[in-house]
Amino acid sequence: MRINIRFAGAGGQGVIMASVLLAKAYGLGEDYNISQTQSYGPEARGGACKAEVVISDEEIDYMKVDDADVFVALNQVGYDKYIGTVKDDAIVLVNDTLVESERKDVYSISATEIAEKMGKPFVVNIVILGALTKILPKIHYPTVEEEIMKNFSASIAGINLEAYEKGYRYMEEKMKEKKEDN
Repeated sequence: MRINIRFAGAGGQGVIMASVLLAKAYGLGEDYNISQTQSYGPEARGGACKAEVVISDEEIDYMKVDDADVFVALNQVGYDKYIGTVKDDAIVLVNDTLVESERKDVYSISATEIAEKMGKPFVVNIVILGALTKILPKIHYPTVEEEIMKNFSASIAGINLEAYEKGYRYMEEKMKEKKEDN
């Protein structure tokens, strides 16, 4: 098994943090081999940003993501730039508050809207991470939850756990509705 994941967005949206948390959860919590890389423009905030995670049950000899199995877009610029590099059967998750897609097979979550309703717009990435955890194979909710607790100070861990829960439950409900429609 090898899963190539690409996150795309803007600096300041937490793209890198979400990818790091996912990589740690798969690598440390689920005991897979992982590789995490990141790239961003010269601007700290607002510039293009991407992060990639490779998850494998075998050794990873190539740590780049050419064609993504999973693509997560937090903004329209990131979506437009990288949507052409996903496999035909890829899992695509978008923050539909900021991303419009004409693809019919996209998973969408109003992550920015959810975070703003919480009064914490900086947790968009963690809302997305919750939704992604529900969609991805071989990752367990408590494993990612544990990484959130380890990687945030006590003063902000609680709000991040709440955001993670909201994203996970939102996607759980959407997947249930989709299953009932079919």
